[in-house]
Amino acid sequence: MEISPKKIDIGIQCEVLQREYIPPNIQSTFFHESEGWSIFYRSRTISLLIFMLVTLYITSYWFQSSTLQESAYIGYIFSFLAFCAYGGSYFPNTLIQRPHPLFWRLLQSWACVYMMSIVFLIYFTPEQLQQFLQQFVDPKLGRPLPSKSYAEDCRFYTPENEHSKFYNLTSSFDVFVPAHIFGWTVKMWILRDFKLAMFQQIAFEFMEITFRHWLPNFWECWWDHVILDIIVCNTGGIVVGYYTMKLFGMKEYKWSLRKENRKDSWFKNFKRLCLSPQLDKIEWKVFSSVKRFLLVIWFLVFMNLCDLSFFFNKFVLQINTAHNVMKFRVFPLGFFSIVAARDYYVYISDENVTRLGPNAWLMHAIVLGEWVLFFRNYQGIFVEKFPTYIIIIWIGIFTLFIITLISIWKRERRLNKLKQS
Repeated sequence: MEISPKKIDIGIQCEVLQREYIPPNIQSTFFHESEGWSIFYRSRTISLLIFMLVTLYITSYWFQSSTLQESAYIGYIFSFLAFCAYGGSYFPNTLIQRPHPLFWRLLQSWACVYMMSIVFLIYFTPEQLQQFLQQFVDPKLGRPLPSKSYAEDCRFYTPENEHSKFYNLTSSFDVFVPAHIFGWTVKMWILRDFKLAMFQQIAFEFMEITFRHWLPNFWECWWDHVILDIIVCNTGGIVVGYYTMKLFGMKEYKWSLRKENRKDSWFKNFKRLCLSPQLDKIEWKVFSSVKRFLLVIWFLVFMNLCDLSFFFNKFVLQINTAHNVMKFRVFPLGFFSIVAARDYYVYISDENVTRLGPNAWLMHAIVLGEWVLFFRNYQGIFVEKFPTYIIIIWIGIFTLFIITLISIWKRERRLNKLKQS
């Protein structure tokens, strides 16, 4: 008699995941705005495809040009829009959902196009690049920029002036002041840490002092650094960014190792309330290990590299700050930095994440690619040596960095020995 093999239920061996599948640990971090607004979260892929093709067909006849340069410029614009249409429909959602996932997918699309544009420009010689910018972007490009210094008259009090006794100060309040405030509001949304943002603004002011012998726009009066930049614009933007974070319940990243159950004196609590307001905390644990310390320091250095790249490249490529090329870079990159910073934070704080997030990777490719572009075109421009006092200060900073690194390494080694014993 044949004995039939006993069937054992071994469960599901594999599972086919849908494209919309999101792991629960990631999904739990999302803010589900779609409830009650489902009309804004439905796919429109077929309608978008038809609309895009019809638009391209109509505009190909509408924007006819007699010159090769204008045709290439228009073709680039609509190629960019077509790629954004695809990316907005099919790129994966980011770790940030508000105000809408489509907003962040479009920023990812822009970042991809911008990165490819930077790579494209890298392979021109300096002369060819200037010729390309003049012929295919704007004939006004490639001309020497007017050298403007903000430290020509650093007197704070001007009694002889008929308009104001503080004319040098009041005349500095122009359109760049609200733009400066908004810029630091966005940086607060990127950093999500009040103390770190205050430290970062002072660090960039020192960067301006470090490189002002190369970039004339970095020359500023003492009251411009202290009053306009640090107190009014930078701190004002940081405060606005903090309260908007609080208003919309945005997460805050904390870099310190302060214990949650520790009771401080009333003076420390009052000082913390005034100088470092608190939100829901995500601990960065900057001094917990050598690796974490280096990753956080790189985050700070990278932010300054991003800012400095803008000033150095516009100076080398001779592009005015108000030009549309600069606007195409500054505004989208500022908002894209928000989601890139979230990817970077998750990478260094979550032990289960072993790969750098796609947006953080793309951000690194863009900024470091801009620096490659700069080094390809800066020859013969920056020849003046650094002042002695700048070299001495940077030696002190580097020494402090090494001492801190050694201290963390010794502490980490001592803790590992205690765990083993």
